Amino acid sequence: MINTEEMYKTLRPKRTKKSIIITLLIIVLIISAVLYYIFRDKGPAYIYTTEKPHTGSVASLVSATGTISATNEVLIGSQVSGTISAVFVEENDAVKKGDILAIINPDTINQTIARYEAQLNSAKATLNSSKVQYNNKKLNYDRLKHVYEVTGGKSPSKTELDNAKMELDTAKADILVKEASIIEVETNLNSAKIDLKNSIITSPIDGVVLTRSIDAGQTVAASFSTPELFVIAENLEKMKLVVNVSEADVGKVSENQKVRFTVDTFPDDEFVSTIYRVNKGSTESEDNIVSYETTIYIDNKDLKLRSGMSATADIETDAAENAVLIPVAALFFQPIVEDKSESGKRPAMLQGPPGRRPRAAREVSTDISKNATIYVLVNGKPELRHIVTGVSDGKNIQVIEGISSEDNIITSMKRRI
Repeated sequence: MINTEEMYKTLRPKRTKKSIIITLLIIVLIISAVLYYIFRDKGPAYIYTTEKPHTGSVASLVSATGTISATNEVLIGSQVSGTISAVFVEENDAVKKGDILAIINPDTINQTIARYEAQLNSAKATLNSSKVQYNNKKLNYDRLKHVYEVTGGKSPSKTELDNAKMELDTAKADILVKEASIIEVETNLNSAKIDLKNSIITSPIDGVVLTRSIDAGQTVAASFSTPELFVIAENLEKMKLVVNVSEADVGKVSENQKVRFTVDTFPDDEFVSTIYRVNKGSTESEDNIVSYETTIYIDNKDLKLRSGMSATADIETDAAENAVLIPVAALFFQPIVEDKSESGKRPAMLQGPPGRRPRAAREVSTDISKNATIYVLVNGKPELRHIVTGVSDGKNIQVIEGISSEDNIITSMKRRI
């Protein structure tokens, strides 16, 4: 007969110590999860990001873009029309004042000069003939006048004497016309000679040829405007950068302020100079943007910078050394306040980035010597502090008073998960 107790032991597997432990762990995890979901909303829990004040240098900057050029660039054109017969320089060539750069074919001008010279000779001959006629008319009039006076007006007749006087006056007027004609021809001749001189294009300064816009055989026309043939820079060791400062920033910019700028060609190199001049007159772009040209002179002894390069400049409008600094983000921080209303717990106010803060958020200014407020973490809670700010570079801001070096400045917060 089969023993019932032995049959039961055979059918039920024997529990091991390992399986018991696993079962207990599962039970503990389930209980922990239940407790977490039960108690996880018991009061707000936030994590705050903080930074301690640090000491350093800070500068307020105004950014502007512009173009580099030589301090004295001369645009050389042609005052006469014609065909270029020869070009004697290339780009980057050094030239001296008076050096011949190009020649315009002078054949047409020489023909014009020859024509005016012939006209001048003819006009002079005609003038001489008119003078001879005038002298004859004058002799005749003087003779008739003498006889008329001697005879008491009996001979010649008054009409004959008047006609002689009229002929004399006409001869004199003819001389004046001939003299004016000569002046006109001489003027045209001198103008043609000037054109001949201008057909030889020379450099007006010592310098370097930056651009050459012509080749031999090319025709230039100076009828409406002077064509640009060459650009010569007087001194490439001294350059200038002209940037456009917006009307919103121009009030902060003045002469002798430090400028740091970079160019696209050398993005890792920073060049330093100072402001030479801020134009009082404005310029307006096609988009109706008003700006003010600001000139910066640059030492370029290594000839690294070239005319036409684009530059981005940061103008240092204010600066502070050994300043107590905090992140600018701290000025825009606004703590979340839990509102236990009928709808449950929800934040009454949220922090936001500059320019997109809720209406309830306080206004913040980073101008020098302005009052502002920040929050400091004290005993795990945000505490409001009133401070006086100074110079800001957009990332850090100087604090003149209101905090200590041991304060934990809150910059952001998030809910604990």
